[in-house]
Amino acid sequence: MDNSTRYVVGYDLNDLLTQISYFELNNDDPKTLVSDGENERLGIPTVLCKRKKVNQWSFGTEATRLIMNDEGAEVNKLLTLALRAGSITIDGEEFNGIDLLILFMRKSLDLLSVYVAVDQIESLVISVQKLDREMLAVLERVAAAIPVERAKILFLSYSESVYYYMLHQQSELWDPECVVFDHDGRNIMSYHMRLNHRTTPIVGMIDEQLFTNYPVPEKKAVYEDEEQEGDTDSKTDAEYEEQVEIADKRLHDMMHDFLMSRPIRSVYLLGTGFDGEWCKKTIGFLCVGRRVFQGRNMYSKGACYFGMDRLIPTKLNEDYLFLGKDKLQFNLGILMDRGAREEYIALADGGENWFDIGTEVEFILAGGSKVDLIVTPLDGKAVRTVTIGLDGLPGRPPKTTRLKMNVGFQSGSKVKVVIEDLGFGEIFPATGMKWEQETEIE
Repeated sequence: MDNSTRYVVGYDLNDLLTQISYFELNNDDPKTLVSDGENERLGIPTVLCKRKKVNQWSFGTEATRLIMNDEGAEVNKLLTLALRAGSITIDGEEFNGIDLLILFMRKSLDLLSVYVAVDQIESLVISVQKLDREMLAVLERVAAAIPVERAKILFLSYSESVYYYMLHQQSELWDPECVVFDHDGRNIMSYHMRLNHRTTPIVGMIDEQLFTNYPVPEKKAVYEDEEQEGDTDSKTDAEYEEQVEIADKRLHDMMHDFLMSRPIRSVYLLGTGFDGEWCKKTIGFLCVGRRVFQGRNMYSKGACYFGMDRLIPTKLNEDYLFLGKDKLQFNLGILMDRGAREEYIALADGGENWFDIGTEVEFILAGGSKVDLIVTPLDGKAVRTVTIGLDGLPGRPPKTTRLKMNVGFQSGSKVKVVIEDLGFGEIFPATGMKWEQETEIE
């Protein structure tokens, strides 16, 4: 293994099947780990198994095999268990959900080490379906416990993974629009990517929509001891074909309604729900006038492309800007007095992840008892101001009040501002007064 080679790793973390892709810097094609087993399936089952009566843990495909052979206790839905701050008891011993998730991730990264050593990882991008405060708290604890430098670990939503994956495909596949349908066997999540060419840079957006209750038809099991004889199999087959026809039509109708009013050039089908050949009518419809692809590892590959673009920006990153729900849709700043002129100071830049923003500035208040934040939307709408009142601030001459301001975000649209009075040297001592305000910026 050449230790001088540097890699970006994309890690798709979810409750069912974890995907790990890796990307050599300046290479063209991310590779994805496969599970051990006869089928060489992409991905690693997100499951742990503790062997009976011994402190020995297995993960992934090996854990699945042990569980099927009743050789140990199963722990699944690891991400959900960690998010709920839950625990599980095995053989009378309690195990914390966060610790089990960390154990799984460490073991899966050990699997990666066959191809990429930890000290070769230039960036590890963890992609999850949804980034909120609870998820970020879990990911931060995970990031602190795995053998990759924290400064090299980034977090990404599925939406943004889709965007970066598409951006690195041929433009005719995604410009002006494309869609990803992710079917988990019961529900379908769509990621609809569209572009706004009226802005500079061109803004890419992804609309998410959940379609519930689209279960994959399952064939009824037939047992040898069933009382019915002779035509049991044929009746079961007939019932199954009827279920397939109904399910296929429902799926076709949903996708027809979704696609017919949109200029979508390509459709990507992800997830186990599209396995097999049960939705032939739907696939036939999708292929009329559109390119159709089926796969499993888009999120981990998209995370690789994101990490690569952060390390080595390209012209694509100059020409296109992603504005998802985790991104600020506006620039935020203030005007500071600089003697004979006012200067605009940026506090937060549009297009950045809201959870990455934490800005602290000190400045001299020109006068009055308020601070005006300037909001500049990226969609071309009118510039507006958000006023932070400084009630109770001592009356002082103009330009004799020094303030410290901290700016952070609670979501992509909710800004939290904390301002502290620092006084003005010995002339006007600091009062220690603080003002805190949360504002929703629509």
